[in-house]
Amino acid sequence: MIKHEHTEPAKINFSKLGERLIKINSNKTYLRFLHDFWLPIIKEDSIKTQTLIMATGGSKVAAYYLQNILESKEIITEVIEPRDYFYKKNIDSFGRLIVISDSGKTNGVQEALHTFKKEKYLFASDYALSDEDYILNQSNSPIFININWANELYSDREKSFISLSSTLGPMLIFLELACCKEETLSQIKINDINNKVKLLIQEANKKIENIDYNFSNASLIQVMSGYDTKVSATVLESNMTECGACPTIVHDKGSYCHGRSNLLFQNPDSPLIYLTHGYTELDLTILEAIQKEYPNIFLFDTVSIKENNFWKEFALSLQMFYLSRKIADDKQIDLTQPEYNPRLIKKFYKYKGEM
Repeated sequence: MIKHEHTEPAKINFSKLGERLIKINSNKTYLRFLHDFWLPIIKEDSIKTQTLIMATGGSKVAAYYLQNILESKEIITEVIEPRDYFYKKNIDSFGRLIVISDSGKTNGVQEALHTFKKEKYLFASDYALSDEDYILNQSNSPIFININWANELYSDREKSFISLSSTLGPMLIFLELACCKEETLSQIKINDINNKVKLLIQEANKKIENIDYNFSNASLIQVMSGYDTKVSATVLESNMTECGACPTIVHDKGSYCHGRSNLLFQNPDSPLIYLTHGYTELDLTILEAIQKEYPNIFLFDTVSIKENNFWKEFALSLQMFYLSRKIADDKQIDLTQPEYNPRLIKKFYKYKGEM
């Protein structure tokens, strides 16, 4: 087992997170997203276009976040893995394909972009298609847009096994598109958003530092979530799995009332992470019951945040990144530079065959 090549320790990546997000959050990036992507798809004649968002790994976090935003505009949206694309029998019923991929080279992505013959967008950190690929995609589609969102980070690219700023960066731009009415962002507005992000990072870090619990002996982590916290729940599940820290199970709050509570009964000491943006009757019922029965219930809410749910879920996602780091640290695993099996990683990651 060796540490993943071309990565840096979590201490470095987390210390640079705020700085990297501020670099991404520029008027130039915002305008690229606004004019090449956002304004065209929210036009009155476009919002009825059923949309597929393709992503895998950490990119699914940004995909679920964008799904929430598009659905708020009444755009029917589905998130799929690249491999799902080749098994769906109703592909022709979708008029738009959005691909979110840090590298832009994920197996299946290129083939999907080549074969999808309607409106399509590729969001990648700094990957540009070759001329041949671009011509091929352009020739079989009325609209093909390739948007690179991390050009501002060339001198300080994140080197991480899990997606940190490369997940939160596009989420921040999507958040601005959903919340901002302006066609340009003034420096005052940019500074205001950056200050909010800095504060959320500080609060997330402080909340995790105040957790008086050591996760080193946890053999299972359970997460209680709902549709509105699917993004943040995915952050924790994906990070724990990819760094190898601990099996992590996500429960829907409704499904939890129909049998899934038995997992906590059989594993009463396992930590349960409870996510919510507000306390519904169901939340209060579940919390009252499980807090009486089990010792390790950790509550994460956003009731103190006055902004809309997009800001709340961005904040909760930040908290889950910092919680991921703590859990990994407690287990003596570096979240952004974990050890791995080089034989399997190279074989699987570089697979370019049929999906």
